Parts: sequence; C-alpha cells; structure tokens
Amino acid sequence: MAGGITFANASIIMQGDAHLLTRKRIRDMATANTREDCLTILQECGYQTNFTDDDELLDAAHQQTLTIFKDLCEDSALLACVQAMSQLNENNTQSIFAILSTQIPLVKTASIREYLTTWVDLINVRNFYKGSDIVFPGGSLQANQLDIFPHSSAEQREDLIQERLEALGEVDKDDIFKPNPLFWWYLQREKELIIIKAILISKRFNYDVTWLRENLRGLYEQFQ
Repeated sequence: MAGGITFANASIIMQGDAHLLTRKRIRDMATANTREDCLTILQECGYQTNFTDDDELLDAAHQQTLTIFKDLCEDSALLACVQAMSQLNENNTQSIFAILSTQIPLVKTASIREYLTTWVDLINVRNFYKGSDIVFPGGSLQANQLDIFPHSSAEQREDLIQERLEALGEVDKDDIFKPNPLFWWYLQREKELIIIKAILISKRFNYDVTWLRENLRGLYEQFQ
C-alpha cells in the first residue's frame, strides 16, 4: 500500500463520522417501520443495499470492510491475523489459531498485539467456563490460568470480556501516526455487522424492541 500510516488514517477518519453507525442511527434503524427504512440509513453509511437477501448484504459489507483494511494496512502480520479471524468457524478452528499463534508475535504495534493476544485468551476463557479443556494457541494464559472471573455469572463474564476488548481496541485510536485508528475502524465495522444482522432479523420476523435490546446487549453502548 502506498501512502503510509498517516494516509491510511486520514482516509479512515475522513469517512468515519459520515459512514460509521452511531447510537442515533442504530436507534433509528431499531425503531424503523420497515426493512426499506433500515436500508435507507445503511445507504447513508456507504453500504450496498441492492440485495433481497440479508446474508448477501452482510457478506458484501464484510468483504468491503476487509478490502478497505487490506488496501490500507501496512503490517502484513496484522493483515494475516485479521483475515484469519474473519474466516474463523467451527470447522477450521485448529488451522486458524495455528496461523494466529505464528502471526500475532510478528504484529508491529504492541497495543494491537496485546488486543489480539487477549482476544485469543478470552476465547479460551469462554470455552473454559463452558467445560472445554481445549486451549487454542496464540494467547498468553495457560490452562490453569483461565478461571479469571471466578465469582461472576455467565452474563457478567460476557460483559467483562466485552469491556476488556473494547478498552484494548480503543488504545491510541486517535493517534494518526500509528496503525491503531485503522484497526479500531475495522473492529467498529465488525460490530456494526452484528447489530445490523440483529436489526434486519427483527424486521423480517416482526420481533419487538425487547428482543432487540437483549440481542444487542453490551454492543449498543459501545457506539457514540
């Protein structure tokens, strides 16, 4: 990629306010009367909406996000991590975490490296509390160190996990001389897709606001 870190961050910052979802936009989508009203808001945020299928819309948005990140990211190890994380599913966990375990230590920025290491750790923590003895590589915690929320309920644990990742993701997000703003933008876009999916499902099946609030718990508050 030509242009350097400051060019990448300038490109992201210039479109950030206009295109990222905000609490108001999320609220407007959640209270919209129809799917078409939701799509109008998404169009304002740069989403392609000429799809009849919600999954196609979300997949296109995800691929668009990855393409922008790939075009602007200068750290090959970070790009490899982001691409691997985006492909993670139940059938490829071993191969994906093998990639992460080799690439995370090569990520140039310490704060982003800490985020990625903690992301793996917290997946292992989740699995530990579900009764699994599998510990994926790439994190810093050993099997006997995963009980980090011993007095918390499942709901409280999930809130604590989200809070920890959110705090790490925001480190240096306004420093245009570091790759953090681009990485933060990518994380925000991925959260957007979760919110958009929940809202579109609610419109399709006429679910009420209570269902939406439960499914967006912990995410809505992370937007400004």
